[in-house]
Amino acid sequence: MKRIISAENPLVKTLRSLASDAGAVKRLGQVWLEGPHLVAAALAAGHGANPLVVTEDGLALPEIAALVDRVGPADTVILHRALFNWISTVEHGPQVGMVIDRPKGTRPGVGSAVVLDRIQDAGNVGTILRTAAAAGCGAAYLLRGTAGAWTPKVLRAGMGAHFALAVFEDAPWDQVATIVPRPIYATAAGADVTLYELPLNQPVTWVFGNEGQGVSDHLMAKCSAVVRIPQAGPVESLNVASAAAICLFEGVRQRQRSEA
Repeated sequence: MKRIISAENPLVKTLRSLASDAGAVKRLGQVWLEGPHLVAAALAAGHGANPLVVTEDGLALPEIAALVDRVGPADTVILHRALFNWISTVEHGPQVGMVIDRPKGTRPGVGSAVVLDRIQDAGNVGTILRTAAAAGCGAAYLLRGTAGAWTPKVLRAGMGAHFALAVFEDAPWDQVATIVPRPIYATAAGADVTLYELPLNQPVTWVFGNEGQGVSDHLMAKCSAVVRIPQAGPVESLNVASAAAICLFEGVRQRQRSEA
């Protein structure tokens, strides 16, 4: 295993960029995965380490040692603890990470789809991807203006969901609309139809929009229906990730009920 102790090392500079610069993923074509859960999820999905990065302290942990055994010493780098802390995006987490080539969207899987329209908060994007994977969705389409799927904050919130469904970035809406399952639904507070009136026991597509502006008029015009989530309290609207969870798991409930 190679040991690195200099901040001037090219790999350290690359890791620093991937961890701190949201545009580096697209510019470099690589992704930095930090933490044993994300590393294990990527390896299970068939991604290769380029390389696996650990510290001496990390090697002492059985969970991380097992990852090193899986990857092999030739593809493992031991980074000085101070350097790992310098690039790390996880405070007090296990000191392990892995660089992979930026995944390209594969064929959409079977199931419903989600379309994210200019959702800018990384936590919301990652949470929706995690919810979509848990709800059995086959694909997620992140339209231009949405936080990058493979940036560290989105990856942390996704908790491995990126490797459980097909993720597509920057696809034009007019193209997406021709390939996603129909009907296509969006939510709006003033809609006449409620979520619980929809038949959701078959794959559908949900469009979720920007935190402040909602779904754009152009996308709304392509939707089969716009529905509202009934609310009991005087809150103006739900967080977009919460709204996505409610909509997607109403579909899970209906499918399970129809299969019973």
